Amino acid sequence: MSHEHSHSNFQSLRHENVKRLGWACAITSSFMLVEAITGYMTNSLALMADAGHMLADVASLLLALLAGWFATKNPNSKKTFGYYRSEILSGFVTGILLIGISIFLLVEAYGRLNSPVEVNTVPMLFVAVLGLFINLGCAKILHGAADKTVNIKAAYLEVMADLLASVGVIIAGVIMLFTGWYLVDLLVSVGIAIWIIPRTWRLLSECTNILMEGSPTDISVSELKIAMEKVEGVREIHDVHVWSITSDLKAMSSHLSLEADAYAEDVLKKVTALVQEEFQISHTTIQVEESECASNGNNSCGHNGKSQKIQG
Repeated sequence: MSHEHSHSNFQSLRHENVKRLGWACAITSSFMLVEAITGYMTNSLALMADAGHMLADVASLLLALLAGWFATKNPNSKKTFGYYRSEILSGFVTGILLIGISIFLLVEAYGRLNSPVEVNTVPMLFVAVLGLFINLGCAKILHGAADKTVNIKAAYLEVMADLLASVGVIIAGVIMLFTGWYLVDLLVSVGIAIWIIPRTWRLLSECTNILMEGSPTDISVSELKIAMEKVEGVREIHDVHVWSITSDLKAMSSHLSLEADAYAEDVLKKVTALVQEEFQISHTTIQVEESECASNGNNSCGHNGKSQKIQG
């Protein structure tokens, strides 16, 4: 049995993620207070909606920061894969929070529909423009890692929703300033909610799939099996299981039966290289079954001692 797998790249990535999240959290929490106070003083639901969404940002960024810190901890005897799943839990909770805020915005907007409140647009516009630059800064901080982990993706989605909200508030402010049409404030709030919900739903689906140990959406198990069976010396591949430990760390286990004249170690090296290089599956466990086992049609034959395992 051989085992060659290093978590150093994953750990360095997560240390960098913690720094990104720390900066984004500090910037967002400071501005949230300014926006909430201004929204209350100017009677702007759109601005308060943006502040409420920023409160969710702060909560989710803190959660992501905590999850990112946990993910840097090394595996131990009780958590043999480490704490990578904390990132997925963080993304899932953030998604639930976003859905809740979106529903609140829709309900609040409906309640004001028949009696729009007059909004003090000048300070509202000033804070909204400032918020736009704040969100652009946070988006730039998180952008480099947003496609690597669900944790950062959730935080990035929060910030992008806020950025859109700031743009919407600015547009609403300009319209109200020149026309006095205060209903646009409600329309912007509804637009923000409608933008958030479908994107958050996709995030929740991704988190749920990982937590339920479903196959990664970017890997076809049938195509993986076919590719493995094309390797010289492989007679059959069965009991293939592919799952994600976290967003960017995939694992696979399978049973492999050899041709009668095949040399196990050579075949295993080729199959492992194929899985890791072409399918980006970092952690592989392959159990080899002797050809007699496969010819008897007994998939569990490998457990009786006529087998060997290799991990990568």
